[in-house]
Amino acid sequence: MLIEFKVSNFLSFRDEQTFSMVALQKYSELKENMFKVDNDFSVLKTASLFGANGSGKSNLFEAIRFMRRAVLRSFNDSDNKFSDNYFKLNPKYKEIDSSFEILFLSNDKLVRYSFGVGREKFNSEQLFIDNELIFTILKGELIYTNETYFDAEETKIKWKIKNEKTLFITILAKTNTEFIDFILEYFRKQLNVLQCLGSRSANYTKQLVNSNSPLIPLVLRILKEADINIIDLDTKENEKEFEIKSLSEQDIPEEIIEQIKLHDMQLLTKHNIYDDHGKVVDSIMFDSDLNESSGTNEILRIAGPIADTLENGRVLILDEMDAQLHPLMTNYIIALFHSNINKKNAQLIISSHNPEILDNEILRRDQIWFVEKDIKEASHLTSLINYRKNGEIIRKDVNFKKNYLQGKFGAIPLLKISNKMYLGDD
Repeated sequence: MLIEFKVSNFLSFRDEQTFSMVALQKYSELKENMFKVDNDFSVLKTASLFGANGSGKSNLFEAIRFMRRAVLRSFNDSDNKFSDNYFKLNPKYKEIDSSFEILFLSNDKLVRYSFGVGREKFNSEQLFIDNELIFTILKGELIYTNETYFDAEETKIKWKIKNEKTLFITILAKTNTEFIDFILEYFRKQLNVLQCLGSRSANYTKQLVNSNSPLIPLVLRILKEADINIIDLDTKENEKEFEIKSLSEQDIPEEIIEQIKLHDMQLLTKHNIYDDHGKVVDSIMFDSDLNESSGTNEILRIAGPIADTLENGRVLILDEMDAQLHPLMTNYIIALFHSNINKKNAQLIISSHNPEILDNEILRRDQIWFVEKDIKEASHLTSLINYRKNGEIIRKDVNFKKNYLQGKFGAIPLLKISNKMYLGDD
């Protein structure tokens, strides 16, 4: 489970910003929206980011994606140049490291991991497990290793393998350091970030269908609850098999070839055929890309990852999830994570422009976050719990949606047309 993420000097996030999934114990509303880790510590099942276009919502998710990729691929990518993702609207930040820190719980162990990266190399790195310091790297030098976890001679050998563009944690994983395996597994399988807007790839759902996964009934249930009359799913191999075969003969990673195969594969949707009296007389298979709406294809795309996340207790981050979804569908997906289906405490984090989910019967105050840029175009991340009205915290019975659209929480476009035209003046 994800507990906390921090980032600074990355894209529009100039100063350090903290995103937290910790549930405040003093809030009594919507207990089903969180789960207890121990008696005095609970974590939220869902959270949503709101903000104007260009405020930086996607940049927060991109920061998580960047950290994930660095951990998993810095060894493979060590010959590549780093992207210049620092805050570019102030020249001094070119000389300052971009920093990332994540706090999560996996295998019943609490992990805090961080690194700092300059324009050319990783400069700092630190790992804690259950609040015990495991190693520290500062200014590119290994200054501490925990003797309980490291053998001195082996550590010297592993450190020599590392170069300035590779993270030490990645080297440890590549050299079969067993105590690190569960951490890499968390980044590899438990933490998933998907961009929804502008992408029609349903590769994960295709993979589930093609492998006849036991998750398919849950995928179909999601479609049914969305009032989409798809009764079954199937896949069909593309006839360009000779192109894939020629690729496989080249020096291309197997996972890349697999993704190409999935991309070319057709996802088929099965519909009933009815007579004039509404009786089912047959069925027909459609190519989803050609015959289904953009909204239906979006649900097909995310239904697989959602089902997998719920079944396996993972963390799913969906950027612009509701861009092509009906507002009630967004409500339903959030409700899934708050329901009894979510037996393994899976988490969903989304960015949204949908004010309908700003409802105190759907989200707790600590589940609502706003992203807004200041006059110097730096993004700031603020939880609703930090807002005050007349010096007091926002009450749980406040109309979140109306207050947000009236600009009382900020994080909305500064339109010249008054919101009062739509909301009334009260």
